[in-house]
Amino acid sequence: MKIFKKIIFIFFVFFSSKTFSEITFEQILQDPNNLELNLQYAKEQEALGNYKPVIATLERLSDIYSDNLDLKLYLLSISLKIDSKERTKDIIDQIKRSPVLTNAIRQRLDEIVKTLEAQDKQQKNEWVQFIDIGYNSTLDNNVNTKSDSSTLYISDSLSNYAADTIDDDDFQNIVIKYGAYKQLSNTSNINFNVGKGFTRQNRDKNKENDAHSLFINYNKQINKNYISTFYSLNENNNLHESDYVVHSFILENRYGFRPNQNIVLSGNYSLTDYRTDSVFTAAEDKNNEAQGLAVGYEYFINQNNNIKFKYGFNDYNAKLDSYGYDNEYRRISYFTRIKNINFNLSQTINYNTYDKADTFVKSDAIRDDKIKTNSISMSGSLDQLLKLEFLKNIFYSVSYSDIKSKSNILNYDYHKDIYKFGLTKRITF
Repeated sequence: MKIFKKIIFIFFVFFSSKTFSEITFEQILQDPNNLELNLQYAKEQEALGNYKPVIATLERLSDIYSDNLDLKLYLLSISLKIDSKERTKDIIDQIKRSPVLTNAIRQRLDEIVKTLEAQDKQQKNEWVQFIDIGYNSTLDNNVNTKSDSSTLYISDSLSNYAADTIDDDDFQNIVIKYGAYKQLSNTSNINFNVGKGFTRQNRDKNKENDAHSLFINYNKQINKNYISTFYSLNENNNLHESDYVVHSFILENRYGFRPNQNIVLSGNYSLTDYRTDSVFTAAEDKNNEAQGLAVGYEYFINQNNNIKFKYGFNDYNAKLDSYGYDNEYRRISYFTRIKNINFNLSQTINYNTYDKADTFVKSDAIRDDKIKTNSISMSGSLDQLLKLEFLKNIFYSVSYSDIKSKSNILNYDYHKDIYKFGLTKRITF
């Protein structure tokens, strides 16, 4: 656990701020061939997001210093940022003719060309296919959600947890997915993926399963409305708990009432089916049907910073009423991107009120919970983080969540910390 915390700490502190001196365009006109002065001007304009003067400056410098490969590589990086495919291809052709080109740079250029070709394929309404291979590790310091009092009610009697109840535990998950996406028109697209996952636990066994998944998403833009539909199927074949299947459908509309602000409305429906067998004879009592609505607001401060709010509620109707409940939730999140690293801070508060008392726990109290989850995460591309080209198309994610549950039944008063780390390799073809 301590080693994992150190890894997360290193990831979160891996950025620093830079300051730039201000160079005016008049200074450039006075000394147009000064390489150092022009490069500093280009970097300042890039930091401000003014890419046109950056392009103009680098093109002029590349003509003057035609043998300077670094200038052309810098120009290529800017061209990629502004998504100028024709300009990018021309720059790549120029760089490939350089007599000082290394094999590493040539390999990187070939990868960029492949990416541009894949984007062209998408624009021509062809399917772009991919395979994701992922590894995820999770550390949980209260894997059995032991109550803060270390006691619990069983059939109205107050009891202690078993002496061998496990608190700290970790589990690993390997996921393989095949997927594809296609641009159907200038205003619509579709994507899907199917996956297989394996989860194994170190000490306890309640998280272990073999899972299958299907995900389908269709998007359509109509004027200022961006309409999305999502369908997912998750089949969880648990090794030591009852198996279950979840079907979920979401319809969402994002209305851009201002260039940097959206109102989001969504509705959802899900069906959960537990499988009763000779071991879990009452599993189907948890079968439930759920429907809900949500409203959200999104404000994009700039391309690297945004804040989002969401409020919603769900009604879970279970076969056995003690498993059914009404859910109300509130979520606020802030996203920022610093030096190619994505950071996200969020807080979610869930209020759950159950339909009927659970006689197996406490017959004279209908369960009422408040669960607050504070999370911080970071993600990005590993090659951009570590500056190593061979790590291209490998993506990382690191997160920490603090979960506190308060309930009118002490069984459900608990606190836990969850640490997650994941790596995913994407192969596109």
